Amino acid sequence: MASLRKRGETYYIRFFTHINDKRKQKALSLGTGVKREAEKLLIKYEEMFERGEIDPFNGWTPKKEVEIKRKSLKGKYMSLKDASQLFVENRSQANQQTKDNYERHQNMLQKELGATMPVTEITEQDLRDFCFRDGLAPATQASYLRHYKVFFRWLHEKKIVKENITDGIKASKPPQNISVKTISREQLDLLFEKFDKFNARNEKDGFITKPHQKRHWFKPMINTFYYCGLRAKEGVNLTWDEVDLKKGYIRVINKKGANTKSGKDRTIPIRKELKPILKKWYAFLGKPKDGYVFPSATGMNRFQKMNPGSVSRSFKKFVREAKLPESITLHGLRHTCGTDLLRMGVPINQVSSFLGHSSVEVTQIYEHLDETDLKRTLDAIE
Repeated sequence: MASLRKRGETYYIRFFTHINDKRKQKALSLGTGVKREAEKLLIKYEEMFERGEIDPFNGWTPKKEVEIKRKSLKGKYMSLKDASQLFVENRSQANQQTKDNYERHQNMLQKELGATMPVTEITEQDLRDFCFRDGLAPATQASYLRHYKVFFRWLHEKKIVKENITDGIKASKPPQNISVKTISREQLDLLFEKFDKFNARNEKDGFITKPHQKRHWFKPMINTFYYCGLRAKEGVNLTWDEVDLKKGYIRVINKKGANTKSGKDRTIPIRKELKPILKKWYAFLGKPKDGYVFPSATGMNRFQKMNPGSVSRSFKKFVREAKLPESITLHGLRHTCGTDLLRMGVPINQVSSFLGHSSVEVTQIYEHLDETDLKRTLDAIE
């Protein structure tokens, strides 16, 4: 038998056995502070211990196991599945979310090429066919290639393959067309209309039976992104002590786990259209003095934040429900905010400050105003 124990920031596995009718135990470091990873290793090593494949009471350690496996696989046949597993385990410097992302991409490649495919037999053309297949947006193609470049570079560095087949593959750079990602107020209202109808229909059909399934946070949060130009991570990390509804300001702080990207704190005004929406949301939550502005609906309390990926997926779901262009994204709400501020005549340096850009040059991507904007400006001047 075996169990987990945490000492400081590191998880240990404890083995139990009986030697000469005496109960013995042995605790060995798993070399990780990530609970999910530790639990996977617990299951793996406990099964090996029960089968008699390892003896932690006679010199075996998890560290030696990793080294033995690594050496035994070098220069020999290795399936894509085995290589992928070893690769993910080797990402010790990555957080769990990053590891999960790598694992998801590896699973897609296994499904395409076969889990038993030897990595030495995967060709450059195999990767080109998978990453650049028809129907994938240029940004998605680039994302796929970026993940597999890391994987095959690692295979080459570990001498599992003789050459890195991704060296000669380059993704076409997607055009910087911010306008296709933006959303108009009319489109956003249509999206909210579809959101309300979706909830009403599913509640009537019995698919929505719990409060958190109604996504009460959705409209106030999306409106906040739309009017404040917040990044997803900034939005989920926003707390009530950073919101001043009386004076009408939001303080975006570069705190740990909520990087503002530019590394700078900023204070932005709450636009008049947003203020009543936030006040209503504040009252709905019971006028809290602290905690997250948009806490997880499935959490135990207001101190459990939402996942940026979950917010993004929910938004995309209703983009599709409303049959809006597929190019519209959650981050596009930030682009929309920057564009609208420029159209209103706000100086570009102030828009840069509002959005928390590192420089005015970054803000210039929003200067994609079309001929309608130009005509409106000239008409106003004349």
